Amino acid sequence: MKKTSLALIIGSLMLCNAAQAADVNFSGYGSIRAGLVLGDDHFPRNFNYDDNIDFKEESLFALQVKTQINDDWSATIILQAKGQDDFELEARWAYLNYELTDETTLTLGRFALPYFRNSDTQDIGYAHNYSVMPRSVYRGQAFDVIEGIRLMHSTFIGDGDITIKGSYGSFSGSTLTALGEVESDINNIMQLSVEYSYDWFSIYFGALNAELDLDINSQLDAALMKSLPGYKVNDGTVYNPGKLAVYDMSATYVNEDSATYLSTGFTIDYQQWLFNAEYVTYKIDDSFSEQNKSMYVSLGYRFDKTVVTLVHEDVSYNFDYDNVSSADPYVNAFLTATNNTFLKPNEYDAQGIHIRYDASEGIAYKFEYTYATDKVEGEGASVVTFGIDYVF
Repeated sequence: MKKTSLALIIGSLMLCNAAQAADVNFSGYGSIRAGLVLGDDHFPRNFNYDDNIDFKEESLFALQVKTQINDDWSATIILQAKGQDDFELEARWAYLNYELTDETTLTLGRFALPYFRNSDTQDIGYAHNYSVMPRSVYRGQAFDVIEGIRLMHSTFIGDGDITIKGSYGSFSGSTLTALGEVESDINNIMQLSVEYSYDWFSIYFGALNAELDLDINSQLDAALMKSLPGYKVNDGTVYNPGKLAVYDMSATYVNEDSATYLSTGFTIDYQQWLFNAEYVTYKIDDSFSEQNKSMYVSLGYRFDKTVVTLVHEDVSYNFDYDNVSSADPYVNAFLTATNNTFLKPNEYDAQGIHIRYDASEGIAYKFEYTYATDKVEGEGASVVTFGIDYVF
């Protein structure tokens, strides 16, 4: 309800003043996409589909309103509704831009956090050739918008151009974790990225650090007491049935823990050939997940209005069990099992083919077939998606 109200208030203010504004532009984008798993034996966890066709999971609609306030200042809002959120309207982005120079822009407000090369456009299906951006990298990030400040500088170096982005801010709201959606406070987000492009080649580097608070304490405490009858958790301390303190749960809580992301990637767009690759590593200090690694590589070819792309994806984790340090073996077994249950099933690799057909101006048909294999269970399944992406 809060998202909808904020979006409607800001949107109404901009729309009501549209007739009086000197320069107001309307645009938008969206996707109608359906998907399902072929078969009912196994449902890949990272794809959020089962054997029933689903038109909501990856469908979305968005409207962008931009107004030029004067020569230096502009305001932009994007109102977006995602099917996976029951099409609840939210102010996805809402920011002011100040043009310091022709090459440097200051952004204030709520905007995309450029984790990766395509973070700014990942929701705009028409802007890329995939059915959706490879899920190994672009799905499941803790947060992908930020309220804060960003400085962007673009200039030429020789025959190429370079873009540098630096951001600082915070985020408060629901965050997708292995335990589901939880409330989070993410502070002191510091981000820096550099992209260099020359003719048919571009390369990207990015880094991010933040202080992470996740509201998972009560869930972990409840799970332990349910799994181990007779054990109690009071103020973060675990007591065994004999009322002896055997573990400090603060070692497993995510309270002001430092999260670090590093990413890199490159693109080759040469004649009819397209090659893309991105690699990401991230970790949360003092957590079980010592270092997560995600990557994809893709090779595509243009046939007039059709682009066919082959994609390989991989997600893997390295685990740190140093925090499994209770004197009670039952508590240690619970901590290990909890980690393995919620994190290990997210490890997978996948191979797929994506087809894009540009049907008419602003309209692209998409089809995807992907076979995904869970690394832990060793089971795989075929996922099919198809739909329409549009811009206006």
